[in-house]
Amino acid sequence: MMNNRTSVTFLIGAITAALQHSNSAEAFAPKSTVRTVRLPSSDCRCSTTEACLFRRKKKVDPTDKFDPSHQEIVQEEEEPNQLHNSRRSFLSATAVTASLLPIRAYASTDKQLNLSNDDLKQIILSDMVDRSFLVSADITRSVYDESATFTDEIDVYTMDKWIKGTQSLFIASGSRVSLVGDVEVSPTEVSFRFDEDLQFNIPFRPVCSLTGKVVLKRDESTGLITSYREYWDQSVNEVLKSAKFGKKA
Repeated sequence: MMNNRTSVTFLIGAITAALQHSNSAEAFAPKSTVRTVRLPSSDCRCSTTEACLFRRKKKVDPTDKFDPSHQEIVQEEEEPNQLHNSRRSFLSATAVTASLLPIRAYASTDKQLNLSNDDLKQIILSDMVDRSFLVSADITRSVYDESATFTDEIDVYTMDKWIKGTQSLFIASGSRVSLVGDVEVSPTEVSFRFDEDLQFNIPFRPVCSLTGKVVLKRDESTGLITSYREYWDQSVNEVLKSAKFGKKA
């Protein structure tokens, strides 16, 4: 049986592990390679043991005999290396740029601004009852400000991290989420109570039970939700102690 400190560490560790399944852009980073090509000293102003990066074209003497080996060296040095390096640079820049992009870039026109209390209530009801967003993270993103923070009894997350972490940590089909009472909406906040059984996507798939309240703060000028705060009626240790293994909620 895990003690309380180990249980908390186990849960946080599971969240961290779930957030680390992403590819690294460093795999596309261009490697620094130097290729040496020996050329006759008369063809290059640099050392006879290395080819110059840039060199002037030599005037062609009609009396000179054609040297196929020299032509092969020039073509191999100038064309393939330039294409190879350009391709590496392009892949590296593309990979790094892609890694910096959010899951989806929402423009201001994507947001549902200044919704009435009743309209926002219907959206939150649908997210809660129809999509169990507390375990699926299937939220109506258009009613949230992109800078919104998500806080539970363990930590504070950005919206993208909360979505990814929730989807990775919980098994929605094996969990149960129930709305307790009604959803209360005002110009400044939304609140509701919940009762849930959470099935964790970790070995043995334990199911923990808890009840609590969610408070969503709204920006009075836009009507968008700027923060999500989850309050549990039980402590983290009490929730972990409720774990049942091999049981679907």
